This record gives sequence, structure tokens and C-alpha cells, in this order.
Amino acid sequence: MRYYTFYRENNNFDDILNDSILKKSIDEVTTWYQHLMIGVYETEKNNQNNSYITLKYGDEMINDLIKDHSPVPGVDYIPKRDASKYTKSTT
Repeated sequence: MRYYTFYRENNNFDDILNDSILKKSIDEVTTWYQHLMIGVYETEKNNQNNSYITLKYGDEMINDLIKDHSPVPGVDYIPKRDASKYTKSTT
């Protein structure tokens, strides 16, 4: 199953849910504050709808719900460099 997540500040997703083309292929609907997630089973017919969803509603689609807060080397910290771990190349 492929999931698409949409974000809107007005929390109104009626146009997506009532779209006549998408209505036939949506298998799962989950909503929470300012978000809508639809699930579509991956079949040959539904694969054609993937591009339709992306073209028509791509501006409201979001990829990452949770921001990656892992530290970035060289920005958040300076990595320790141990010269004994590195060998000199002879080529």
C-alpha cells in the first residue's frame, strides 16, 4: 500500500476525498489536525493515479512528518580524528 500525506492550514480536504477519480482507488483514510493521509493499494490501475495525485495535489503533499534531529558532523560537533586509524596509501 502506498500512502500520501497532505497538509492544509484550513483542515478542509473535501476536494481530495470527493474527487471522482480518487474516490474509487482510496482504500484507507486517516485524518488529524491539519493533515490527511490516504492509502492506495498498488495495482496497475492505481499506479496511473499516482501521477494524477502528484500533479493535482502535489503542492499540499508532505514527505517527512518527523524532522530528523540527528547531529551533523562538522556543524553540531567536531569529530575527533585519530591518525592511527588511517593508513597511508602507496598508490
